[in-house]
Amino acid sequence: MKLHRRTARSQRGFAALYVVFASMLLVPIAGLAIDFSVLFNVKGRLQAACDAAAISAGYMMQRTTDLSDSTQVAAIQNAAQRFFNANYPSHYWGSSQASYSSNAAQDNTTKVRTLTVKATEVVPMLFMRVVGINNSSVAAQATVSVRFVNMMIVVDRSGSVQLEGANTTITSVLTQFVATPSTSVFVDGRDVVGMVTFGGSWKLDYAPSTNFQSGSPSIGTAINNISWGSNGTNTSEGLYQAWYQLRKLNQPGALNVILLLTDGRPSAFTGKFTSSHNCLVNYPHTGVIQSYVSLGSYPYWPPPTSGADVFGVISSTYQGLLETAFLDLNSSLCSYSLQLGSPETNMPSDIPTFPSTAGPVDNVDGTIPAYSAAGVSTITGYYPNPGTSTTNPRSVRYAAFNVADNIATLIRQDTVIRPVLFVIGLTYSANNTEPLDSDWLARIANDPDYKIQNSDSDAGTTAGGSVYQANQTAGWYYQSSTAGLQQAFQNVASQILRLSQ
Repeated sequence: MKLHRRTARSQRGFAALYVVFASMLLVPIAGLAIDFSVLFNVKGRLQAACDAAAISAGYMMQRTTDLSDSTQVAAIQNAAQRFFNANYPSHYWGSSQASYSSNAAQDNTTKVRTLTVKATEVVPMLFMRVVGINNSSVAAQATVSVRFVNMMIVVDRSGSVQLEGANTTITSVLTQFVATPSTSVFVDGRDVVGMVTFGGSWKLDYAPSTNFQSGSPSIGTAINNISWGSNGTNTSEGLYQAWYQLRKLNQPGALNVILLLTDGRPSAFTGKFTSSHNCLVNYPHTGVIQSYVSLGSYPYWPPPTSGADVFGVISSTYQGLLETAFLDLNSSLCSYSLQLGSPETNMPSDIPTFPSTAGPVDNVDGTIPAYSAAGVSTITGYYPNPGTSTTNPRSVRYAAFNVADNIATLIRQDTVIRPVLFVIGLTYSANNTEPLDSDWLARIANDPDYKIQNSDSDAGTTAGGSVYQANQTAGWYYQSSTAGLQQAFQNVASQILRLSQ
């Protein structure tokens, strides 16, 4: 019995020692867990405050025109400070601020602006004091990038636009979209905006400028002076010349945008054409040939097989109020240049065929290849070979589609400036003009959400399929009536703002 009592007392002594030693280990662990939860809470709140400061002040930085102006930079930093303070209460969990900074900067090469907000808080420990740790530091950082917008607006000024009376609405909506500071999301002095119009020929109505609203002339003046008229639809030239202007800016860090507004299908294309023996001198003729678009008995889908004449060669650059009065300079010895009335309509007698490759002839800088006109597109495939006869309207229309399709593909494959294509297709309630080809325009934009509406065996498309082409820059297509045009432009503006953040 005495031996048993001694054993029990020994066990109680061991348990006491075990509790003592275990407490020395468990108390710091429990304290560490509690203090870590406090630090985790502070870290989350501090990061949220930095994020809010960077994002909110980033919107102000987007509309700031000059980061070399200390007053504008101070306003951005003050905004960041206010949003930080609103999201991180003073002495949160007993913390005290060790450091805070916000820095707005711009890369003058890429034109990308960045706003970085950094903060550090010192947090007092509750239980870790027992092991000599009185406080810990928590840091957070947030950075936002803002890009300039370089935008070329491409406007279809073909005859159908004026015929339907849409030119007045387009002028008004474009003015609100880009020329009026109170209604435009684009910032004069920071963003770059220019405009190209096309009929049969093309015209740089407004060279890209950062002072597009305040400059003289302004883009508003250019919009009001668009030369609407009875012209063809050389979509390829409008797209190419807009792309060329963006490439010349050479700002890969900017959001480069091409916005195409059109109401029709291509009916013209540019190239170099060789004359037959009817021309006394076999000059290459540089300019535009096109097929008239009329409401004949031919089917609208695909492009017509008959019912229209082919004419040209007119100057590829806009020369005056009446495009067809300005023939290619080398046309003087051709019979069509000597014809009374409408000399361009006799062009096929001098130029019976067009080459299998064609494309813009103005401003070519050696980096842009030729484009397939006849036959299946060499890049993506669109319309099959309808021949190269200039007396065949179907051949000319298919070539106009193929050239424009190839240029749009090259734009989407540009990995240097990565242009984004926005396309607005304008429809009319009346039946005075050829119907819109929404499937093709959505293909031009490379809209990933668009579903094909019409099957077309010539183009190899099936209703319900996708127009999206992988590994090419995605864009957006909007179909709009004249009455809905303002909303379509607002949708474009919203997408551009989202992409520029």
